[in-house]
Amino acid sequence: MVMESKTTSKTSCLKALLLKAWRERWTDLQWGINIKTVLPRGVSGDVYNLADCILQQAVVGAGANQLVLSYLRHSLSAQLVSHAAVLQRLSKYNQFAKVHCVFSLLEFLEGMLPGVTCCGKPEETVLATAILSIASWLLSILQQCKGSPHLTQKASFLLGMLLTDDFYISMMCLARYSDPELFTETNRKCMELGASLSESDDLFKCVKKLENIDVNTLSLPINSEKWPGSLVQCWLEVKLVGNPGASTNSLAEQLRLFQKLKGFDGPRLYAELMRGSLLALYDVNQTSHESQWGAFAFLKVPHILLELAGKNDSASIVSAVELMLQHGPLLDAMDANSSCSSLECLLGELVKARLITELQIKHLLEKRKIPPSLKLDTAPAAAGIPKVIICAEPTLAGILKTLSTDYHKIQDPLLGMLHQVLTGKSFELILAVATVQGQLRTLVTRLIRFNECSKSGGDKARAQLFDISFLMLVAIVQNYGANAVLDPDGDSLFEQWVRSCMVERQRPKAPEQLLRLGDPITIEMLLQQFNAGDSDFKPTIKWQDVLFNMAGVMHEVLVAWEQGALVTSDVKRILDAVRGRMCCLPLAAAAWLCAYMRTAPQENLLKPVNMVQQLLAPPAAEEDSLRERWQLTCEIIRKMQRDVQLPLQTKSSHHLISRQPAIEQLHTAWSAAIRRGWLDHSSAKTLHCLLDTAGPRWLVSAVIQELLKLRYREQLQRGVDLALAAFHVDIGACTLELLSHILPQMLYNDLQADSLVEPQLLALAYLTSYCVYTAFDAFSE
Repeated sequence: MVMESKTTSKTSCLKALLLKAWRERWTDLQWGINIKTVLPRGVSGDVYNLADCILQQAVVGAGANQLVLSYLRHSLSAQLVSHAAVLQRLSKYNQFAKVHCVFSLLEFLEGMLPGVTCCGKPEETVLATAILSIASWLLSILQQCKGSPHLTQKASFLLGMLLTDDFYISMMCLARYSDPELFTETNRKCMELGASLSESDDLFKCVKKLENIDVNTLSLPINSEKWPGSLVQCWLEVKLVGNPGASTNSLAEQLRLFQKLKGFDGPRLYAELMRGSLLALYDVNQTSHESQWGAFAFLKVPHILLELAGKNDSASIVSAVELMLQHGPLLDAMDANSSCSSLECLLGELVKARLITELQIKHLLEKRKIPPSLKLDTAPAAAGIPKVIICAEPTLAGILKTLSTDYHKIQDPLLGMLHQVLTGKSFELILAVATVQGQLRTLVTRLIRFNECSKSGGDKARAQLFDISFLMLVAIVQNYGANAVLDPDGDSLFEQWVRSCMVERQRPKAPEQLLRLGDPITIEMLLQQFNAGDSDFKPTIKWQDVLFNMAGVMHEVLVAWEQGALVTSDVKRILDAVRGRMCCLPLAAAAWLCAYMRTAPQENLLKPVNMVQQLLAPPAAEEDSLRERWQLTCEIIRKMQRDVQLPLQTKSSHHLISRQPAIEQLHTAWSAAIRRGWLDHSSAKTLHCLLDTAGPRWLVSAVIQELLKLRYREQLQRGVDLALAAFHVDIGACTLELLSHILPQMLYNDLQADSLVEPQLLALAYLTSYCVYTAFDAFSE
């Protein structure tokens, strides 16, 4: 009873203030200042029926008082009253004979409808009923004001606004169940009004839609996100960092799945793929990953497009390229880096795949506007990555054809060809092309065959052929992993050495185990030869006898040095002989030293580290062939050092171990991707390293926490795409952790459940459904 008195007293004060404002002709700004002297701080005017007070005063006369209505408009903008309260009060006005008042109220309603929302406000539970009440009020006007065309026209327009907006429709669907009596009354008015309208009338369609409105029959259009999106590019980075040799078919199937999830049409999907690959290539410009992404962008993408579109849908491909032309800055940056037209190179490969015609290429290139400041090299020998990659494709075909012939007939020409492959970036380009074309295993198998044929010593050419093929194979296994390129049951010399001796990041080797592979007699013989500074071997030597005993040789040298039996000059002489003419020997020696340093105490590391550094010194021989092989050998040994996380080494983003906490690494990568809208190569590698280090549960939890920190819808949409792409480091394991641990913890933990509000809750729901759908598809393959 006390509360009622208080409310009545406060309402009286508001009415008195309103009369004073009208008499003194306050502006809406003055109204806003003075009403704060009546309303308590933080209290809504709905508590004291402020909207009702203002509207009653506004419609006292024959026409609505626009000054008083401006006070209501200001109160809405300042959130002193809620949209729901105003709508409810408007719907109660039934003096339809006062046509000027009705029309003014309709105009006021038209002005306020675009701002109606319920996000995060207490009114959301009553707003649905208020909107349905307004729809019912508009129906009443249409029924009872037929003699006033301007009223019926305005009411019809506003009813159409309500029934063409997803938000209003959804609210009215909710009101059907929250207030059945109101819906029944509205339904009756719809039937009565519909009986007097023609079926061809637009108003008839609106009335019928309102009459039958229901969640079961409602089909809301999916709002397609703006071009370009983030999902495809981020997914490409994560996917290809983990599996650069992914098959064309598997990539195409995944893209089809994304097309269903995001509602893309064909041209949009194809444009996202082309843009994502070019953006990833631009990111790795002048790095060791440039060849891999160049091969993907210009050789793999056309085959994926062929798998997706087929040969009879050139119109969609042309439309996709026209979408790409909207991203002139990206194409300009690509052309500036490569000094040639990247678009022209890509279109040329699309012609080879018979996806478009020469005439269509001419038409598309005419649309491409190249800035005058951009100078392109049109010479055939231009060294841009697009042209180099395209030229490397037939080179790989020639290498594979040569390696398929008889070893004894092509020994000398083959040696010259392999030396040529090691010149410059040729080997990197050949591997990149072989990877995207699915020919990497074929290349490895044929190199192993020639390595086996030359393992028994012989003349200088045979020794060089063994050495160069061994180095190339080690480099391939080091970059792609033994499981990806080797037969698990293979018994060749190289495959045995990889399983037993090669240092790999996730396959540690025990140094004692490597020593057991040696033969004491052979080790002693090699020690005597190296101690004498002799780098030459007898023609009858078998290289497996040397390789598997290098661990024992290095162990004896290290122990002798530590015990003082050898001085520094002796060790240098021995190591100079080891790296004299055969690059596979310092490589095998470094493998044992790296394995030893992984487990050795910190105080014992200085001498083995110095031995590795000595092995990396350039050889004394001036042969061109040895110089080419030596560059690759040093790259392999340095990567061995990084793989076992040795001290005294150069910094590398390849590290699993970092001084920066894992959560900070993720936050840095996440923030940069959200800001730019795309994921860079190093961030994608960081995601894989974090999964290896912390596991899928930590990764999913950390990504979800980053997602829930975002506030704006555009950022959240981008965050959902980035999170889905990040989970593709292992989509099955990440989805399982999301469903079984992360979501239940958030739902049942009161402290975390408070963070599940709109619009973050909707983003999390989208991400969950995307993950379930994607993981189910992955498991069903």
